[in-house]
Amino acid sequence: MKTRWAWRLGCLLAISTWTLDASAAQAPAYPSKPLRLLVPFTPGGSQDVAARLVSAPVAQTLGQNIVIDNRPGSGGLIAAQEAARAPADGYTLFMSSGAQMGISPALRPKIGYDPVKSFAHVIHLTDTPMVLIAHPQLPASNAKELVAYSLANRVKVNTASTGLGTYTHMTLELFKLTTGADLTHIPYKGAAPAITDLLGRQVQTMFTSTASAQPYTSTGRLKPIGIAAAKRSRAMPEAATFAEQGIAGLEVSSWVGISVPAGVQPGIVDRLAREFAASLQTTDVRNRLNALGAEVAGVSGPAFATMVRDDVARWLKVVRSAGIKLE
Repeated sequence: MKTRWAWRLGCLLAISTWTLDASAAQAPAYPSKPLRLLVPFTPGGSQDVAARLVSAPVAQTLGQNIVIDNRPGSGGLIAAQEAARAPADGYTLFMSSGAQMGISPALRPKIGYDPVKSFAHVIHLTDTPMVLIAHPQLPASNAKELVAYSLANRVKVNTASTGLGTYTHMTLELFKLTTGADLTHIPYKGAAPAITDLLGRQVQTMFTSTASAQPYTSTGRLKPIGIAAAKRSRAMPEAATFAEQGIAGLEVSSWVGISVPAGVQPGIVDRLAREFAASLQTTDVRNRLNALGAEVAGVSGPAFATMVRDDVARWLKVVRSAGIKLE
């Protein structure tokens, strides 16, 4: 009886093993079809160009097209929500950014996804540092002089932003919390009107990206006060960082990366990270990203996931301390 039972068990195990081996043999190698990259920006913008730029070498190596799917709107929330709901099969990628992964979760308690739990963060692609710029006639040439001037002239230094809850606004609030500066926030609907009024002295200062500021600072129409980065920007090497000026804790960049829905197989996540890292190392890609004002990062794995988690915590602290509420 025992012998017959042992024989039957052995047959069942053999059949199970054969079935698993057959299934594995029949499973198509990844990727077996084109991939989709959700981009939360409009076609033709610098971030869209960057997405296409870094994806091209990856598509060539993988042997499959990477289709760029632009889904702008609601500050990138539409694309982020769709990415979070997508199948965890490695065929939907998301061009994540600090706006969707750090700022929006801090400002909105219910956004339809968790920036940490809903995604596997593949690789941090680039940073575009934020810079504080001012009209040349403002009697302050660095951060400490600006702080002192603002405290001596309270409510008289107006600082533009591209809108409530944007990177430019949030960086301003972080600067105020860090330094104690008395700067009055003036929100605009976009960068163009804000820059126009800064040039016309309707406002005196503004945080923006180095890429946006460089055409004005290089011609002397505006002046840099400080860069919110660990090192000087390639786009504006003449501008000192806040850290160089003795102000710690002011490192803010508009970052972008590649993320996928949570649950994608670790092997697929690792492969995507390797392929995008290799793309970033090509001379053409690096040079063209630098021309867009972006600085290559290339951090992947747990380090990138930790960066996202820390970004959420930082902006949540700023929102609560400054009492920011979306209207």
